Amino acid sequence: METLPYEAQMALVSALTAFLVGGTVSAFGAPAVIGATRLAVSFALRRRFVTGLGISALTGLGFLGSGLTNGSEAESVNILASLFS
Repeated sequence: METLPYEAQMALVSALTAFLVGGTVSAFGAPAVIGATRLAVSFALRRRFVTGLGISALTGLGFLGSGLTNGSEAESVNILASLFS
């Protein structure tokens, strides 16, 4: 697909998306598809929020840990390596 021009790629992706959405709606009905989409989006947003909090906490711990050393890069690398060995 990478050998196709950009316009052809966009047309194929748009047609495939329309086919998937249209087929799903016609098979299961719009209310069922909207409800399933709403559940999937709310789950993804909740998961994204928790993941973001976890990454933020790890980043804060990294900054805290870097402040505990004397500032020597080699010392920081040695401490980090000792955690995983």
